[in-house]
Formats: sequence, C-alpha cells, structure tokens
Amino acid sequence: MNSYIAGGLFIVLTTALAVAGMLYVRKKVGVQQLITHHEVAGHLLSVIGTLYAVLLGFVVVDAMQHQQDLRVIVDSEATHLCNIYLAAHGLPGDLQRSIRNHCKNYAEIVINEEWPMLARGGYSPEAFKNSWGLWKEITTFDPKTSREESIQQQLISEICQVTENRRTRLVSASHGVAPVMWIVLIVGGLFTLIFTYFFAVENVKTQIVMTVLVAMTLALNIFLVFVFGYPFSGDISVRPDSFKLDLGVFKHFEDGQMPPKDHLLFGR
Repeated sequence: MNSYIAGGLFIVLTTALAVAGMLYVRKKVGVQQLITHHEVAGHLLSVIGTLYAVLLGFVVVDAMQHQQDLRVIVDSEATHLCNIYLAAHGLPGDLQRSIRNHCKNYAEIVINEEWPMLARGGYSPEAFKNSWGLWKEITTFDPKTSREESIQQQLISEICQVTENRRTRLVSASHGVAPVMWIVLIVGGLFTLIFTYFFAVENVKTQIVMTVLVAMTLALNIFLVFVFGYPFSGDISVRPDSFKLDLGVFKHFEDGQMPPKDHLLFGR
C-alpha cells in the first residue's frame, strides 16, 4: 500500500478513536465534574506532554538524520565504484575489461536485484560475488610500471571505500526503529491523549476540534517516525539513483557524451 495512503488511514482512524474516547468520557463523567479536575490535570498534562514532546522530537529528528546519512553513504558507494571503472582505463586490456565488467554487473545487480531486498533487510549474494571479484582482480595483478602501481594503490583505496559503504548500507537496512521504541512512543502518545480527557468545555464542538488537533499532531509525528525509520522502504525511501548515474557513465565514458541526468535516473 502507498505510504501516504497508509499514513492517511492511520491518522484518520487514530483521530476518530480519540474523539470517540473523549465523547465517551464526557458523557460518563459529566462536564461539570471534569471541570473540577482542571487545575490538577493541567499541571500533570504539562509535565507528561513536555516529556513526550521531547522524546518524540528526538526520535523524529534522529530518524530523518539517519535516512539523510544513508543517502550520503549510498552516493559515496556509487562514487567510489565509478572511480574504479574510470581508473581502470590505465590498466592492460584484459584486466581493464574484467574490472569494468565487475563494476557494471555490480551496479546492475544492486539496482535491479538487491535494492528491492533492502526493504526486507536482505541482500544479493551476486553483488557480494562481484565485489569479491573486484578485490581479487585489483589485489592480485602484478604492476609492470610505476603508473600501474599508482593505479593499483588508488584502486585498492576505492574498493575499500565501496566495501565499507556497502557494509554500512546492509547493516542499516536490517535495522529499523527498535520495538521497545515503538512501545514507548505508542504508550506515551496514548497517555498524553488520555490526559486531555480530564478537561472539558461547555461547547462540545470546541472540544472536538481541540481533540482532533491534538490527536492529528501526535499521529503525524508517529507517522514521520515510521516513514523515516525504515529508509529503504516507502515512497520517500533512499533510492539507487547514484548507481543509475554510474551506469550512464560506464556506457558513455569512451565517447565522452553524457545524456541528460533525468534520462540516466529514470532509465530513458
């Protein structure tokens, strides 16, 4: 299901349940009785609301920052892979072709096979085979000239970066928001919302509007945690656009003519 549709349904359902709970408490306890609780309930709600707002704010910001960091890691992985392809231009013919084929195959496998698996915390064994193939090609060839020796050192540096970024990407894909954090967020949101039931105003429509605003605000923030807490799934997930750009570079490096960026990213 589309993330925005799922989020909309979650927010609407949460808000409807919050309003129903408020109306039930208002009917059972009575407006005048609830008004007598205002002074004490106000102080307690201030404490609980502040604590929950701080916690929720930290979790949302951390999830958003984590996704942004992963975008940088993916871009870095693709950049170093592209550097390997380009640097291989100075190597002997057979070795050059072998390294470049590994680079091309790696990018294609990551885009077409591995990326859908990341949403489920998986990975592609074929991508590992290609990265290992690059390691073997780069580290086992015997440089004959000082230029080839310099290129080999550069390639070793680049493949180290590719491997490091890949490892970080795979580990991050296998971990989302911890279950205990979801429990804290949901229970804390329920407690905060329930505390608003200790208040009442004479005009029921006014109280409904206030309850809707509070419930929607809480639900929106929890939805943000869900969206950003799983960076490789959903409609605003991290995408393999950098690897698609790599394929464009691989295809047009020899002729020196790069197509427009939007053609590369969307496979036109």
